[in-house]
Amino acid sequence: MKISYLFNSSIPSNLPSSLQVAKMCEGMQKKLHDVNLITPMPGLNGKYLAKYYNIKNKFKLYKIKFFTKYPLGINYYLFSLVSIFYALRLKTDLFVTRNFFTCFLLVIFKKKTIFEIHHDIMTESRIVKFLFNNFKILNSKTIIKIVAISKGVKKYLINDLGILEEKIQILPSASGLNFRNWKGKINLKKKRLNIGYFGSLEKTKGVNFLIKLSKKDKKNNYFIFGGTNNDVAVLKKNIINNNLSIKSHIPYRNLKNYLLKMDVLVMPYDKKVIRSAGGIGNISKYMSPLKLFDYLASGKLIIATKINSIEEIVQNKKNCILINKLDVFNWHKEIKLITKNKKKYEKIAKSGYKLSKKYTYSLRAEKFLDLKWK
Repeated sequence: MKISYLFNSSIPSNLPSSLQVAKMCEGMQKKLHDVNLITPMPGLNGKYLAKYYNIKNKFKLYKIKFFTKYPLGINYYLFSLVSIFYALRLKTDLFVTRNFFTCFLLVIFKKKTIFEIHHDIMTESRIVKFLFNNFKILNSKTIIKIVAISKGVKKYLINDLGILEEKIQILPSASGLNFRNWKGKINLKKKRLNIGYFGSLEKTKGVNFLIKLSKKDKKNNYFIFGGTNNDVAVLKKNIINNNLSIKSHIPYRNLKNYLLKMDVLVMPYDKKVIRSAGGIGNISKYMSPLKLFDYLASGKLIIATKINSIEEIVQNKKNCILINKLDVFNWHKEIKLITKNKKKYEKIAKSGYKLSKKYTYSLRAEKFLDLKWK
């Protein structure tokens, strides 16, 4: 089957969405399908894309030269139209998109489509909001499946947009990292734990909280990896504690090595508001964070804020440590317990590693293309 994934953003980039789309295309290609990814021009070419994301099953990447920047305004709508025509020239059997307006046009053209949704339409344009709030576009027979990233997204689609439940399949995110052996053992001979955070420096994802925690917990080392060099410079401007290291975004091909150097991996999210990597919207009800699955795959102990979207995947004290809120005292208390009860926390880390085997891009692609999922 010839599949065309229409994606209106830069590839590769530091955004999680770009990583996920690239790895999903790789996963579908691995299933012996002919996969095309169609994007605007920004980002590196296909040769460097494979290296950037450590892609082994190579798909075809087509960049539309008329769109030299991220498509905004009228170009947002034009790219959707042009990308469809481009895919038609490739004799596409199945269209895949995460873009609402592209999905609308595919319904108009009566094209067989899988639509993947990660959020509500609050950050979409007025035209898109009008179309999807007033017409049940997603119930069209040409949309053979709607893939929701979480239970929160499915609930939103049914309750707010009136989508038929039987059209929706929940598929959480996944990890493209392969750690062959569990390496989450806690080394009690070390005097200090390495506690790491990888991802966006958006403040609702807990970076400022980690800075406060590192000041409180002088006995361990803290590492923050994310953002641009300029973002890091701004964040480091008023930080003087010596047990905290802040560095810019780690390319995905190098992420595995950095994760292995950590003892504990953290996800200190704000419970009420979590912004996307671009700093817009509130994705707290809908997200399925990529870092959770990479953390699980590494086999390291994970400490995270207790929120519904994370509890869809992990269980407190079984394969993750979940803490109810961002309270420095409670987080510090939990961290101090780790070396006092080594076996307990190693068991939790190992359970997380085993769980990660259910969340690979190969399995996700297989479920994604299964049209008999009900």
